[in-house]
Amino acid sequence: MPCSMDNSGTEISNLNSSGKDSSRNRPNSAQTGAQASTLAGTMTEAGAVPAEFLAYQDVWERVNPQEYDASSRLKFSAVSSRYPEAPANTIAMWIADMDTKPLPEISAYIAEHVQRAYGYQDSDIGKAVHGWFEAQRSFVDSNTVDPCSVVGVASVISAVDVALKTFCISGDEVMVLAPTYGPLVDCINNNSLKVHAVHTNRDENGDDTIDFSSLSKNATAFVLCHPNNPTGQVLPASCQSELIRFCNENGILIITDEIHSEFGFLSNDKPLPITLFGSHCDAVAQKGIIHISGVSKAFNLAAIPGASFAIIEDAELRAKFSTAIASRHLEASYLSQVALKAAYSLGHNWLDNIRKALGLNRKLVHFYFKQQNVSCEYTMGKAGYFLWLNLWKTATCADKKVSSSALSRKGIFNPASTFDSCVSRGVIGSDGNQFNAPGWIRLNLACDPIQIVNALNRLFFR
Repeated sequence: MPCSMDNSGTEISNLNSSGKDSSRNRPNSAQTGAQASTLAGTMTEAGAVPAEFLAYQDVWERVNPQEYDASSRLKFSAVSSRYPEAPANTIAMWIADMDTKPLPEISAYIAEHVQRAYGYQDSDIGKAVHGWFEAQRSFVDSNTVDPCSVVGVASVISAVDVALKTFCISGDEVMVLAPTYGPLVDCINNNSLKVHAVHTNRDENGDDTIDFSSLSKNATAFVLCHPNNPTGQVLPASCQSELIRFCNENGILIITDEIHSEFGFLSNDKPLPITLFGSHCDAVAQKGIIHISGVSKAFNLAAIPGASFAIIEDAELRAKFSTAIASRHLEASYLSQVALKAAYSLGHNWLDNIRKALGLNRKLVHFYFKQQNVSCEYTMGKAGYFLWLNLWKTATCADKKVSSSALSRKGIFNPASTFDSCVSRGVIGSDGNQFNAPGWIRLNLACDPIQIVNALNRLFFR
């Protein structure tokens, strides 16, 4: 049985193409080979990971599971209380933050403002958001963002919740992709609205498209996670256009969660951001869209958090939304506004290195399944840092001789088939039940590549 691939835009070939540019976050080329061997050798479960996958390894913190404590991030500190049955050396890959410290210049910028700004403060982020998207236009085809269209919000989820409260009434139908991020579905349910699941198909080119027969003309809104969490799906431009046309014709408001859009992997050679949903469409077509995004994911600023924002081109829609946000005191805080400005003015090179490191981690996953002769149903889509893995349908490939560069001491193939069995083996991801997809698991790949190999070894071999 051939090893299945998901056509995520990250093939095994040309592995070195992502590691050619020198930077402050990358070890020099003379050190890389020696470090690869030494670092891999320190791990008790992993064999030698090929050096090309370690080219950006120093981007990541080396988090030792034995050192998890109450003072560390929730991803680690909550393991023992939430999963008491997990072993002491559990690998935490569940909460969606990255194992990397924020850019020091951002921290310094924030600290400086905290020292001299107190009381009620406000700072317009419109120009900063406009400038960030203008900079993207030099390497991706995207429309400009009017500074006046930007509304600062406390978080993506609170913005989605307010939009539903403002533009829907109890009992209305709201479309959402299946599967999708659980809190988005909670927003629909908590507002006494009806969830209408919309399905996707994969075409012969490996592109994910909407199953238009599953759309509802009776819906009031479509809450669209794009790129999708957990699947990483990015809809082709033609599909976006058709979906926008359908919603406009039927008076359906599109509310997008685009928080993971900075991590796009449409190209094998150069990871780039995903443009705003429907950005290729004309202004008239975009009048029915509320885009929601922020800097917390891209710049790992969840603890502050960095400001989120809505981009709403239609003035009437924007006025109603802004009033609703203000009435609930859910504007972006001054500190989060400062964090956004710092990230967007100082973080271009830092984020570029993070993208390259994530690109190698995604390629490593493909390489692992091929090298270990493991066949399973999985996807990483074309954006984000998640591996979405079907535990129920794993199977072995035909026996092949494992080369000397194999990543693990290949033991007995005995794949974990449930979320609980993953926990018992010391791998904690996000249970597929949280996405209404039982039997699946979401693993966070924004971590050291050796940790990824260790986790996969535990899931597939005993």
